[in-house]
Amino acid sequence: MQRPFYGWLIVGVAAVTAFSHVSFFNPVLGVFVQPLSEEFGWSRATIAAAITIGSVGGAIASPLIGPLLDRGASRLVIAAGGALMGVCLLAVAFTPSVWWFYLFYSVGRATAVGITSLGVTVVISNWFVRNRGVALGITLLGSRAAMALLPLSAQLIILAVSWRAAFGMLGVMVLCLAVLPSLRFLRHRPEDMGLLPDGLPGRASAGDTDEPAQDDLEEEWTLREAARTPALWLLTLATSQIFLVGGAVNLHQMPHLVDQGLSSTVAVGVISTFAVFGGIGGVLSGLIQRRLGARWTLAASLVGTASGLVVLINADNVGLAYFYGVWYGLAFGSMVTMMTVVYAEYFGRQSLGSIRGAVAPIQMAFNAVGPLLAGWAFDVSGSYLEVFWAYAGLLLLSAFWMVLAPRPRRGGLATG
Repeated sequence: MQRPFYGWLIVGVAAVTAFSHVSFFNPVLGVFVQPLSEEFGWSRATIAAAITIGSVGGAIASPLIGPLLDRGASRLVIAAGGALMGVCLLAVAFTPSVWWFYLFYSVGRATAVGITSLGVTVVISNWFVRNRGVALGITLLGSRAAMALLPLSAQLIILAVSWRAAFGMLGVMVLCLAVLPSLRFLRHRPEDMGLLPDGLPGRASAGDTDEPAQDDLEEEWTLREAARTPALWLLTLATSQIFLVGGAVNLHQMPHLVDQGLSSTVAVGVISTFAVFGGIGGVLSGLIQRRLGARWTLAASLVGTASGLVVLINADNVGLAYFYGVWYGLAFGSMVTMMTVVYAEYFGRQSLGSIRGAVAPIQMAFNAVGPLLAGWAFDVSGSYLEVFWAYAGLLLLSAFWMVLAPRPRRGGLATG
């Protein structure tokens, strides 16, 4: 009897890691805003600055971490990143001042967005080719589940004990989920275990870099070679605009729904619906990508996400708000999965860490700017409507960039 492909265990470990690093994402910190403000008198801008500082740190770290991932250090990078995140959360629980908070929260945030998230997506892309979209979709179910569960769990602990206990709980959870499973089970590539990607029949030596079974599936590009193709820069422009819009909407969708006349209870329910259907959309997009390819699946997802923003703009009743949560969640989950798959599909596995690490600073800069622009627009106009319309237009523009970015081929040729 043939043993199950080890790559699916890798997917499970990666999903658990993805679950844990959501501890440093915007929806979780949002739960701590009020108790931190009450205890220290900090403004919301003061607290949010920790996210911006951490995102800048992640942008600096990514180009350094990418080459390490390509050299086979995925297990150590992810485990060390998980340990650092856990320690930072435990330290935040003892915060005496804003500078202490900035130091440890920002370091943890930089690790989450610039190290562990990059490591997780690279290692999954190494283990799968034909099933890469499905595998990454399942992996991102971990982060979607965390989006739904961690804010609620933290809120319950804050109400029952304190915000310090909630940060401590998150720290212990990260140490258990992101460190031990990674050290025990993660492997960089299937070739390290004498296997081939996707569990294809045959054996591969641990040092085999020719991978003859994969030549018909994808070409391997170095960072220098990829940088000479228009496709890389069109992909980076398209995905950077996604980072800008996604970061802004994730932070501001709840206050917008409340501004539309909905209760905070309904708004939280809509956000949870968005998180659940985001996970479903990620898996479904992997199945669709097998037939359409990542390029066209991503383009379609971008159009769907833009239309979801139009629904959000007009969501002034419970039914329309929940429809937004379902529709935008499906499209957003698909979009997030495909913008990860597309780099591996275009440029292969060998230098994926270096390529993704090189473009990450651009993406994270856009991600840091998006929420600030939306907040500034609200302060000026008293509404999110204009900026959300603009962001919907940016998503459609990203879809256009994808139309202009066929998969590069050697000799200057490209296929759609």
